[in-house]
Amino acid sequence: MKALVIHDPPLPGPLNMAVDACLAAMAGSGEIDLALRTYTWEPHTVSLGRLQRGCGDLDAEKLRRDGFGLVRRPTGGRAVWHGRELTYSVAASSRHPLYTGGIRDSLGTVASMLVTALGGLGVPAAANPSAPGGGFGRGPCFTTHGALEIMTGDGRKLVGSAQARTRDSFLEHGSILFDNDQPKILDYTLGMTPDLAEAMRKRLAEGAGTVREFLPGADPDDLVPLIRDAFARWCGWSGVPTDHTCLDRRLLDSLAEGFAL
Repeated sequence: MKALVIHDPPLPGPLNMAVDACLAAMAGSGEIDLALRTYTWEPHTVSLGRLQRGCGDLDAEKLRRDGFGLVRRPTGGRAVWHGRELTYSVAASSRHPLYTGGIRDSLGTVASMLVTALGGLGVPAAANPSAPGGGFGRGPCFTTHGALEIMTGDGRKLVGSAQARTRDSFLEHGSILFDNDQPKILDYTLGMTPDLAEAMRKRLAEGAGTVREFLPGADPDDLVPLIRDAFARWCGWSGVPTDHTCLDRRLLDSLAEGFAL
């Protein structure tokens, strides 16, 4: 099986999305069967799901003036603030069991590997077995919980994830919170009444769990080898650690332009 295992240094949002999209394209073309990538963001960036309209009622100019980024993800879901977190992505070809088992099975399989990795750090976590719930209409990702997203033992959302499929491949990526930056989104959200903004801020502040609650001082790099090991045990492979320089930089730059907002 042709596999890639990548851990990137902090990258700007458009380039992060371009690398993920490139890995999905490589899986779709048969160049690889599976890719696992972990990464962080610099500068902090808000990402919107691919089906969210416009800039998702966000003040894009204010975000940029304050030094933050804004991108559109190639997957669905709602707005996420990417800051003090570890992001993972998984791309697989249509021949791989993660694809052929269907969306729910693949979400559950990836979630079980992440739960195993988090458990290795001493973070109690479990995949949410129920249907999506909570939320405020078009509110940010961490105001709601989806089926098989990873929660803390007391029901707070620890990992927000989304998946997109084509005929040839799928891409899943998600944010593993180390600290809770999600309320910052509301500083840049337009058109909310004061009461709604207060209720949503409370939900974002109290409804998200973080790794550092359970392991103060933990670094995202501490989790990377545990995720890699959990995937390797399930897949039965030892992918070759590499970096995104193995990808076509001209293609990445072209793709990045399409994700920037």
